[in-house]
Amino acid sequence: MINKEKSVSKSSLSSSSHRDILVRHSENPILRACDMPFDCSAVFNAGTAFREGKVYLVLRTEDFERETRFHLATSIDGIDFEVDPEPIRYPLRDIEKEYGSHRFDMRITEIDGVYYACHALMLTGFGSMIAMARSKDLKNYESLPSISPPFNRNAVLFPEKVNGMYARLERPVDDSGSGQIWISYSKDLVFWGKHEPVRMPRVSWAERKSGAGAIPIRTERGWLCIYHTTCHTASTENYYLGAMLLDLENPAQTVGAPRKYLLGPEESYECVGQVPNVVFTGGAVEMPDGTLNIYYGGADTCMCLAQTSVEKLINFCLAGPDSRPESMWH
Repeated sequence: MINKEKSVSKSSLSSSSHRDILVRHSENPILRACDMPFDCSAVFNAGTAFREGKVYLVLRTEDFERETRFHLATSIDGIDFEVDPEPIRYPLRDIEKEYGSHRFDMRITEIDGVYYACHALMLTGFGSMIAMARSKDLKNYESLPSISPPFNRNAVLFPEKVNGMYARLERPVDDSGSGQIWISYSKDLVFWGKHEPVRMPRVSWAERKSGAGAIPIRTERGWLCIYHTTCHTASTENYYLGAMLLDLENPAQTVGAPRKYLLGPEESYECVGQVPNVVFTGGAVEMPDGTLNIYYGGADTCMCLAQTSVEKLINFCLAGPDSRPESMWH
């Protein structure tokens, strides 16, 4: 067990300062390669789940051959995690055996007691695509039969059906290697259609890539989404975290999205690592006391934690003229 301070204070969560809307945990990074009970060179970009009073992280780990494996980490308080030394059992599809594959950046969505994993799948010679699997215990997985065409990634399944259909956010890649968030629908989690771009704000910190991050949270005001974006600086491509509210009945429409980002790379563990200047979330968990734990990878090297509340993020998305839908892309 890795011992850390327990949480940010409630007073800091109620601050009106923009920097205090989402607060880094004081003991970041909460999980590092040296904390793993096995040989590990990096741990980052975890999917999340809350089950039977415990927080689960499905960690992406890399060994010293740079091979990716997923390991399950468990916590009662959402801060101190115990990591299973045995990797998650995840069978290969026939096409993966034929061409060779690499999985990464898993998201976990619970629907009616079943955990659905969406992850990027890299097939040798074909590039990145979306694959899905399901599990009842977060440890053993059964692959769903279909994968998307390349190039696509950052798939996030909604936690309930929208107008009677499963819905997921994803990021198809354009000719420049960039891409924005789209939505698609399915009746059976196998065949996907009704593809449509999500209307998002025109902001300089999202000029290159925008991808879904945590599983959307249903609220009375809309689907609360925490997402990532990138933009080029003079030296690197920087990652940022943003928030937006999507319409409950038509999630391609944005109800509100501020022009300010939530979190950018500032700390050393976010700026220095395998990929510099990266904050990247794959999941968030609302704790019993109302604190929203957002788990994110720092510089593709370590796992970090920032905390807020659903209410604060809703207010952030809806406050001020900068969040009006008419400022969205069309």
